[in-house]
Amino acid sequence: MIQQSENWERSLAKDFALNTNRNIFLTGKAGTGKTTLLKEILKETEKNYIVAAPTGVAAINAGGITLHSLFFLPLKTFIPVVDSGHNIDLFCDPRQLVKNQKFKRAKIDILLELELLIIDEISMVRADTLDAIDHTLRRVRRNQNPFGGVQVLVIGDLFQLAPVVRSNVEHVLQQYYKSPFFFDSRVWSNTEAITIELKKVYRQEEQEFVDMLNSIREGTKDEGIIEKLNTHYSDTPTYSNTITLTTHNKKADEINQTEINKIDQKAVNLSAKVTGRFPENAFPTSEQITLKKGAQVMFIRNHPDGLYYNGKIGIITEIKTGHIKVKEENGHSIMVEPVDWKNLQFNLDEKSGKIIEEEIGSFNQYPLRLAWAVTVHKSQGLSFDKVILDLEGSFASGQLYVALSRCRSLAGLTLSSKIKAQNIITNNGVLNFTKENQLDNSIKEILSQEKIIYENHQLIKFLELDKLLANLSSWREIIINGDITGSADALLLNRDIESVALKLLQVSKTYITKLKGYLTNPNIEESFITERTNKAIGYFSDQIFNNIVIPMIKHGKELSTKKGNKAYLNSLELVIKSIWKIVQKQYVLKFRNKTIFDGEIKKLPLKTEANSKPKPKPKQVKGATQQITKNMLEEGKTIALIAKERGLALSTIESHIGTLIRQGKISIHDVMDEKKLEKCMKYALANPDNSLTELIVKIPFKISFGELRWVVHHRDYIDENK
Repeated sequence: MIQQSENWERSLAKDFALNTNRNIFLTGKAGTGKTTLLKEILKETEKNYIVAAPTGVAAINAGGITLHSLFFLPLKTFIPVVDSGHNIDLFCDPRQLVKNQKFKRAKIDILLELELLIIDEISMVRADTLDAIDHTLRRVRRNQNPFGGVQVLVIGDLFQLAPVVRSNVEHVLQQYYKSPFFFDSRVWSNTEAITIELKKVYRQEEQEFVDMLNSIREGTKDEGIIEKLNTHYSDTPTYSNTITLTTHNKKADEINQTEINKIDQKAVNLSAKVTGRFPENAFPTSEQITLKKGAQVMFIRNHPDGLYYNGKIGIITEIKTGHIKVKEENGHSIMVEPVDWKNLQFNLDEKSGKIIEEEIGSFNQYPLRLAWAVTVHKSQGLSFDKVILDLEGSFASGQLYVALSRCRSLAGLTLSSKIKAQNIITNNGVLNFTKENQLDNSIKEILSQEKIIYENHQLIKFLELDKLLANLSSWREIIINGDITGSADALLLNRDIESVALKLLQVSKTYITKLKGYLTNPNIEESFITERTNKAIGYFSDQIFNNIVIPMIKHGKELSTKKGNKAYLNSLELVIKSIWKIVQKQYVLKFRNKTIFDGEIKKLPLKTEANSKPKPKPKQVKGATQQITKNMLEEGKTIALIAKERGLALSTIESHIGTLIRQGKISIHDVMDEKKLEKCMKYALANPDNSLTELIVKIPFKISFGELRWVVHHRDYIDENK
């Protein structure tokens, strides 16, 4: 056993994620801070990353997207070999997977630039799904390393809920996989991944309770622990400020409906506001929630300032337009307003070459749900002060552990049915995997070596030319699938250029083999490595420019004189730009913090289309753009619709409105809720010398900078026109 300081595993996991290329399984018991650590890694990493999860709700909670939407995975069971003997309605082999994945250029660019793939809730990801992802990345990136050379960080607790396997596919899946768990996938079995388990539990502070949970998590049927837990059994439990965990949705819904019906108050229906693209299966809570004054509710989000946390329970004391008051057990009241959940997509920023998040939809609803009962499944990730466990009925692997670990202490636990030894169910495969993947005693030395390997890898990967072939393959598909003039000639050119690229790739591989030898030889000086790599970059730059890029540009110019080729030429230009990025990255490549290349930096002579000089934009009359916004407002259009139709950012339209308010051309009453305006004006009038940033911190309710700017402009307009 490695003797280390408390919670050293946390620092170790972060170091491996940020400074190595090693694949990692980050695990830990409930309440060990896996999600918090993930947020830290995302904040600090310079790698191009994407966060994904197996379900829509898990993806929204993790701030990512679903694995199926990222990789265009079909809703079928993946068979890792070419096999035509199974029902094609249920199963998909590598050939069928390729047919299903019609990636657009933007998606290909993202997958080519991806450096770190993070998969949350990995316990629910099946082995065949992980192999389908591996197959996709290897094919698109033209790289036969596991996951196409992408570092993969998977996060979750295998002792919690297992992956779902339908009975009609189970018998076939068993032919290819030892178990449905991700670690039995072919790719994970063949990658030198490390498993890091976070040990320090933050959710429970009682060591006795933590030890009991650990025992149940590992499947130990300890009669003493079972007897101790059963002392918390009651046939008349107290339901006040307590939540009941059940195994079935129907039972939880019945309990909640029964309890809310007992309250003699008017029911209030609250509808979510859904904007943009936000699929129904990813809704983080119900689109319609019905609440009453006196209802017991649970928060389903953490407040940024700690006013409430995910799983906190209270009683509604007031329901007003725009807010709800919830009283905690200690008597304090919390003012609750609707919050936004964001649906994100990942795009590649052309200028920086970075993968960036873009909000494509939002779900705005109160972060509350009825809380007399909830299912064990929906309680994952939550913490409760008082819990009644009603676990009669069916049990799945890990279900008892998940239910018990929702409770912060033994004192807050009540059992409505006694626990039996047969309720403690743990998968033997998970137990074996866990035992076999403990951290090595030499993990610190491994980390040091991996850091050096990663630094060297950063040099080597930009000299690899696999992406060159991946781009040329993409171009070939564009030619085949597009309706262009002279497609036969285009295919011949593609073949000739691909032949050049293959020879260049072989030269690259030969040099990389030598470079790896230089990097591991202590007698080779840095200056020698820099000099040789400088020459290699100059050679690759000349070859790609003269024999690949220029012929492609000439081909585009020839086709630009003929009609009907505009879409093809646009796609061709994107491919050329993507190819040239390979060279641009080599130009700025560093070794030991010094730029290597000191030769001529070539410029890309685009555009491919004829007569491509941009036409000068006519000068706009001052104030004309605000007038357009004003006219559209007067037509009854919303701010969001104006922004969409004009192709401008929402903040730009809000700025137009602020200017119009300041000039007295429109009234703030036409664009802002009266009650919100009244509340904001109090703060604006009381703090006339504060900046917007200083003012927004003082306002205790939700308001955007754009709205606050309107209020300040409105205040100033009134002052000047008294």
